[in-house]
Amino acid sequence: TFVVGALGGGYLYVAHFSKVIAPDTVQTEAQAEVFVIESESYGGCHADCPSFQVLGDGSYRYKYAAQVDAEKTIKSGTLPLEVQRVVRQVLETKELVAQSQVQSLEPSDCNSFLDGIDVRYNVTIDGAEYTLDSCGTAIDYQSDLWNGLAQLWNYFKTVN
Repeated sequence: TFVVGALGGGYLYVAHFSKVIAPDTVQTEAQAEVFVIESESYGGCHADCPSFQVLGDGSYRYKYAAQVDAEKTIKSGTLPLEVQRVVRQVLETKELVAQSQVQSLEPSDCNSFLDGIDVRYNVTIDGAEYTLDSCGTAIDYQSDLWNGLAQLWNYFKTVN
């Protein structure tokens, strides 16, 4: 009886109580690479503007209207690995900070002022949030960051 009790107590300590006393502090891959990208287009598309959300594991939700004034459809899935790789490479904190700086606007600076379309990205990386907006922040249209994020929209054009 004593041996069975000692073995049972040892098992309970190792399996349950030791984790409470000294929790495992090694980050998993999911914890180390937490990010969310949310994007929406706005302006000339009015109520039919598409939007999407991409999570760190590559899964997405894409909301769009197949035709003007049609009911919006939500598609979900996983981005191709090549698109995920490009997006991960361009998400550099230095670039996100620089391009999320608010700038003063002239009406001619924004496509949406002239019934065109502008794009807004809300990027969250490890709890830090960055907003990039083609109408209102210091976007460098030739940067790897902006072109990498544009690849998400290029992919979603093929999802319809």
